[in-house]
Amino acid sequence: MDAHQPTGSPAADPDRIETPTGSVDAVVPKRGRRAVVLTVVKWVAAVVAVAFLARSIAGQWPDIVQDFASLDAPTVVIGVVATLLALVANMLSWRAMMAASGFRLRLGPASSIFFVGQLGKYIPGGVWSIAAQAELGRAHGLQRTSSAVAALASMLVSMVTAALVGIVAVLLGTPDGLATFWWLIPFVLLGLVSLTPPVLGRLIRVAFRLLRRPAQDTSLTWPGTVMSLVWSLAMWVAYGVQATVVLRAFGADSPVLFPVAVGAYAVAWLVGFLVVIAPAGIGPREGVLVLLLGAVATGAGPLALAVVSRAFMTLGDVLLAGFGAVLAAGHRRSTARAAAAGSVPGSPHAG
Repeated sequence: MDAHQPTGSPAADPDRIETPTGSVDAVVPKRGRRAVVLTVVKWVAAVVAVAFLARSIAGQWPDIVQDFASLDAPTVVIGVVATLLALVANMLSWRAMMAASGFRLRLGPASSIFFVGQLGKYIPGGVWSIAAQAELGRAHGLQRTSSAVAALASMLVSMVTAALVGIVAVLLGTPDGLATFWWLIPFVLLGLVSLTPPVLGRLIRVAFRLLRRPAQDTSLTWPGTVMSLVWSLAMWVAYGVQATVVLRAFGADSPVLFPVAVGAYAVAWLVGFLVVIAPAGIGPREGVLVLLLGAVATGAGPLALAVVSRAFMTLGDVLLAGFGAVLAAGHRRSTARAAAAGSVPGSPHAG
């Protein structure tokens, strides 16, 4: 089968029910033991993800309450909006990578797959969100492997852009940064080269080997890859806005606060992502954030940002996952109506 051929359509293997006049009343998909097992696994994974999410909130609740009491309403509003924009930009980066690998998803299905699947990052292990997105994509006619390729590529883009943004922050956020840290510039160029479709395709194949999965012949387009890069950078800028407004609320006033905040947040995310035993990077990410922001924010600011930012991100994940779940429920209803009418909803290729 062609790797770019959508599969998993609800009408792929129907039982037709005939009326007394011989016409078709409905299309009923077969539901075998495998489908039942997958459904149970999906629900169990969802419950586990929510449990870890609740545990992370409960563990930081006293600090969250204390630090939020120090923030005014405009800071909270700007921080939450910036976080939501960052999470949406992350979804758009993933969607662009899906397009780069040959699949064009509408915003609705893309939001449903990505935001619900993101809850998997709260389960220790680092790859659960990829598995969740791959499984959720089947409801929209996507092969698991195709979804996994796009998710891995998107993660590689996020990791490389995080490192690049961190390097740029060092160059711009320290006195005589270019003169002192000029030797970092080649790493910026190397990072940009690694995000070109030919090189990124090879990195994906290496990632599949490390994960002990069958090798994939990955071919990425330039437009989709470039847009994934652009949206990833927009994500870090949005997180930098969040960090800046919170730090200013706690007294930080450095002239280089914004670029350093952008870079520190990106590097902290990267470290948290690489420490796979920490669900959603909880712990390592906050520690790195406090360490890197010490040069531009003193006192309780960096530690308060670590707590408040985690609260913002958790709230954003929950809100957008709920939004995605509503979209998924709507898709199931439209699929059922289309099946009853003897037709199938549009392919994920529809733009």
